[in-house]
Amino acid sequence: MDDKYANAREHFFAAIRTLAASSDSVQTRLIDANTNILDVTIDEFDGDPELKFKFAKILDLLAVDQDDMETVAVETAAHMTDFEAVKVADLICDFYYELT
Repeated sequence: MDDKYANAREHFFAAIRTLAASSDSVQTRLIDANTNILDVTIDEFDGDPELKFKFAKILDLLAVDQDDMETVAVETAAHMTDFEAVKVADLICDFYYELT
């Protein structure tokens, strides 16, 4: 594997492990995974508009457009229905697949 997107791959892999390795509700797992996702910046995808757009979509679904991104992402995930949370978790997994 080349070093392109190495940081994003590392953090998304950790997020997927968090999503998969718990018996907590999907919302709680998504909250825990947010920590890893928020360690990735959109600037890491400069030069690849498609990945940049997909990452922005994940951030948008987590409502991460405020100054305190982590707090907003946690609050948003906590209030998602199971269906919404699973949808976001699916996007996270798909995004990681595209990084590998």
